[in-house]
Amino acid sequence: MIRTIVTIAYVLSLAFALGGMSAWAVTERFAGFSALSIGQWTGFPLAGSKDVDPYARAHAARNGGIALGAAEGLAFSAADDTDGTPLVGSCSYVMEGRLPSSRLWTLRIVDQAGRMLDAPLGVASRTHSRALLHDPDGSIRIALSDTAEPGNWLHLDHPGPIRLILTFYDTAITTSTGLVDLTMPDVRRSGCRS
Repeated sequence: MIRTIVTIAYVLSLAFALGGMSAWAVTERFAGFSALSIGQWTGFPLAGSKDVDPYARAHAARNGGIALGAAEGLAFSAADDTDGTPLVGSCSYVMEGRLPSSRLWTLRIVDQAGRMLDAPLGVASRTHSRALLHDPDGSIRIALSDTAEPGNWLHLDHPGPIRLILTFYDTAITTSTGLVDLTMPDVRRSGCRS
């Protein structure tokens, strides 16, 4: 009788431990099935809708994220440059190209855990569409580095991996007509500090 109770207790504790570890791993690393990838940028258009899959909902709940509704906007994330190399805060980058149409967009630099990077007083590590100089054709060019550069520039000085979060507000990206000629900017590495 005691042997049976010990066996049942062992099996149940093993099941709870493995189940908990697998749930943690999935919600930490997997953001859902409805990914929309354009170049190195990935967004989840269904994240704020009623059609969101349970994995995306669990990922957002675990990481404290609040997804924008389909009518509100869409956030894209980039963890790699155009060549597929992971973005790191000890390198300099140039983000260049055209953006999808939206009423407003924001760009911020975060670490791998999603925390905003600190910048020295008076220096920005985030920006928005109304604070930038645009080319006549509507494209943008933003330098990301530890030293100031002419034109649009964001401070980047972090010892580890980073991600760029580009959020579009009041945009047609989530509708089928908005996906026809959707382009995202390239992120190219321009140098690294030793």
